[in-house]
Formats: sequence, C-alpha cells, structure tokens
Amino acid sequence: MEHAPRPRISRRTVLRRALRASAMAALAAPLAACGLIEDDPTDGGLSILGTATPTPSPTPETPVPTDSPDASVTGTPVPPQPPEVTLDPPDVGQGETAILRVKQEGAASGSARMLGQRIPLLATGDGLLWCVVGAGLLEPLGPATATIDTRDDAGRALSEVELPFNVVVVDRPVDYLTASPEVTAVLTPEAAEIEAALRTYEQFNLFQALPRWNGELRIPVDKFIQTTAFGQGRSINGGPVTGQHSGVDLAADAGTPIHAAAAGRVAWTGAMPIRGNSVLLDHGAGVVTGYHHLLEIDVTPGQIVDAGDVIAKMGSTGFSTGPHLHWEMTIYGVNVDPMTWTKRAFLPE
Repeated sequence: MEHAPRPRISRRTVLRRALRASAMAALAAPLAACGLIEDDPTDGGLSILGTATPTPSPTPETPVPTDSPDASVTGTPVPPQPPEVTLDPPDVGQGETAILRVKQEGAASGSARMLGQRIPLLATGDGLLWCVVGAGLLEPLGPATATIDTRDDAGRALSEVELPFNVVVVDRPVDYLTASPEVTAVLTPEAAEIEAALRTYEQFNLFQALPRWNGELRIPVDKFIQTTAFGQGRSINGGPVTGQHSGVDLAADAGTPIHAAAAGRVAWTGAMPIRGNSVLLDHGAGVVTGYHHLLEIDVTPGQIVDAGDVIAKMGSTGFSTGPHLHWEMTIYGVNVDPMTWTKRAFLPE
C-alpha cells in the first residue's frame, strides 16, 4: 500500500506554533479561573471565549441633608439667656426702700452688690429672684450701679449683669426738740457706743432668710399723734442739727398697747441706754422692726408673733420727753422709713 506523502511544514510555521502554545499555556490558569477560555480540539486545545463587559459599580445614593446637631444633642452647654432685671422704684430716695427683681430661666440663687452691701437674692421657685434694699439717709446722691450675679441649682454661675440707677434726695424738715437736762443727760458718748454695739450684734446679725410679711405693714398704734417723722434733722434746745431721726415717733397715753407691724420672730428684748426698753422683730429677708421707749414688754426672744399681736405697752424710757413709741425699720441694718411700708407691700409679685 502506498502512503500519501505528508505535507511539508516550514520551520517558520513550527516556530510560530510553538511560541503561540507557550503563550497560551502561560495564560491558561488565570483565564480559566475567569471563565474566559475552554478546550478547543481544533486549535491545540485552548480557545478564548471573548472579553466580558465590565459591570459598572453601583452609583452611590445622593446623601439626604440632615439638620445640624444642636447643643442639646452634642452636649455643648447652651449659653443662658441674660436675666431681666428691674428695680422698683427705678430711682431710690435717701432713707427709702426698693425691691429688686431678677427673672432668668434656671436661676436658683444669686446676689446683688449695691449701696455698699452684698445682698442675697431670694428664689420663688420659677426662675424669679428678688430682694428688698434700703438706701441710707446719708447715701451719696447721684448715679449708682447694682451688680447682679445668678447661679443654677447646682451652684454654677449663670450670668453677671449691671443695672444703673440713681440715688435721689428726699426733702425732710428739721425737728426742733426741747428737752430737760435730766433727759439729755443720757446722751453721752459712752451710751451711744453701747447702743451701737447692741444694735450691731443683736439687730443686724440674726436675720431669717424667708420673709414673713404678706402685705402692707400696719401702724403699731391704733390712735396716736405723729410728733416726729422719719429722717427729720434734729436740733436739741436750739443747738445745731446733729443728725437725722432714725424712726417715726407716735405719741399716745402711757400703757397704750403696741402691736406687731407684721408677722415675725422676736429677735431681742431688753434695755438700751438711749432707746430705752425695746423689742426687735425679725420679719425675714433682712427686714427688722424696732419698738422703743416701752413701759412694758409682753414677748420673749424666739417667740413667733402675727401681725397685730400685742407685744408691749407704750412708755417713756431712755431718751424721751413723754410717752411715745419710737418705731424703726432696718433692711440689712440700714434705717428706712417704716411709713412707706404701710402704703405698699414690698413683695416679688
């Protein structure tokens, strides 16, 4: 049998096929892993299937705008709103009273620095702070400033603000008093020092915090003649005016009942060299009333009294020319006109 002659393959073709086979073998593993080749019996066993079209990555969604976080969410402290501060009346007369009101959300305590004092503010529980203040008879006239600081219920500072106001003059006449040598004999420097020490300790350092009065004060005597007003200059036996009257003199018969001007606690009873037999009532919030020149004292220290209770009988002890009540009022030790309190109630609302 004769065999057909084999086709002759050039050396160039052999070399080309060898290079192709070598390249395909090198690519076989990664292409097979991607599923891009398969066996091809017609072409040496491998065939490229084609190039896959890449799938685009998903487009991210458009972000939805959100509100900026506020201080309550992030924990950043919110600055407190400044307080609303009022002084009533807006200008304070020498020897007169005013009420300071401070309204601020979250305020639980504070103080007011004014008229030479630092006065604590009382809280009503709804963000309202207040105090009563008195301008002395010798308080300098003209512009003045109140500096108010507030704190929250944890004692943290909230704010500090200033309130300008004016101290104004109040016209008061001079009282020309005639007194016998026996009466004026008690007016010695030693007596004045003793009395000042008694008043400084007993009257000005025993304040209750909360107010006990609930309206206008009553005049302590039912029927009387007012012989000397508050703040009048005083000339004794034609001498120079040496001072101003620290209270109101109400004259009546000896033994006339003396009533408490408002509810309070008996802070002190006893004798003073110049004011004679005396009773001091603490009404809270720095307010004290004094009842002097008494014939008889009917209360004891620490006793609680209501407005109108009889606390003493009218007399003429100490420096006195006849039976009368010397009625005083002090606010944190500053003498003010008590008759002003019989015309209006100094309360926060």
